[in-house]
Amino acid sequence: MIQDFINQLEKKEDLDFHSMQYAIESIMTGNVDDHSIEAFLLALNAKGIQETEITAAARVMKEKSLTFELGDGDHIDTCGTGGSGLHTFNCSTASSFVAAAGGAAVTKHGNKAVSSKSGSADLLLAAGADIAHDREKLEIIFKRVGFVFLFAPLHHESMKYVMPARQKIGKKTLFNLLGPHTNPCGAKRQVLGVYQKDLVRTFASVAKNLSMDHVLIVHGFDGLDEITITDSTYVAELKDDTISEYEISPKDFGLSLGTLPEISATSPDDSLQLIREAFSGDKSAVQDMIALNAGAALYLAKKVDSIASGVELSFELMNNGMAADKLASYVRVSNN
Repeated sequence: MIQDFINQLEKKEDLDFHSMQYAIESIMTGNVDDHSIEAFLLALNAKGIQETEITAAARVMKEKSLTFELGDGDHIDTCGTGGSGLHTFNCSTASSFVAAAGGAAVTKHGNKAVSSKSGSADLLLAAGADIAHDREKLEIIFKRVGFVFLFAPLHHESMKYVMPARQKIGKKTLFNLLGPHTNPCGAKRQVLGVYQKDLVRTFASVAKNLSMDHVLIVHGFDGLDEITITDSTYVAELKDDTISEYEISPKDFGLSLGTLPEISATSPDDSLQLIREAFSGDKSAVQDMIALNAGAALYLAKKVDSIASGVELSFELMNNGMAADKLASYVRVSNN
């Protein structure tokens, strides 16, 4: 059956919802060999992945994940697809600590690097955190810190069937697109970055299909899957079941444009150093970019009434040491 789907994809024909669901279900239950998984993913890439295919695959992945509720369910996630190939510092992870310092409840979903120099898990390990926790420990950390990291392999055990093919392919695939849609704690509000512009509207539609509450899908014109500091960012905002699209620029928030070298990191330790400097109050393109993304997260968390107000608050939280304290608190509690 999987070969029939591969043949269809190679003819540039989209899979309908049920066909895609069947294919992903087969893959994630270990019923498809590595070579066929690789062929399926490459054929899907070559054809171009559609909204219905992502929605169907995300539904299966959600069903297969070890989901659980935290707190009152009123929490946010900041997660990107990766795949930009630009090797920047871990902005989404840094911004999530700033948002948590501002009172947002954060369930940060992430993994080790697949297509970058430093994934969110790599950064937290470099900071000294323990990220391998059972559900009971995660609940304790969340209650005490207001931030918890959900290490993807512990919550998506069926992904083990996909990893050999992903590693062999060595570039972004469908599974880069699924992770951000499958927060194990069911976060309904999210800043979600994508690696190409034509995915922005698609991801907003998928988020609507998955009954998300309030989501900002973002793509920097420089190619980043973040709100970037080097250029404008294209945004699709899902709110009240309506999708609106617009552009924002650092200049809209009184910030100067930075450059890619200023926000680049060559390793988890390098990324951590840049973040710690920003959290110490050092003015830089890194601090500006964290403020942009944390500002968006605080807006989604209803701690401010606009991204602009969130950006302003984010600078305060970095300059007064509260963001650094939140990171230190997480590292300490995660190891207790």
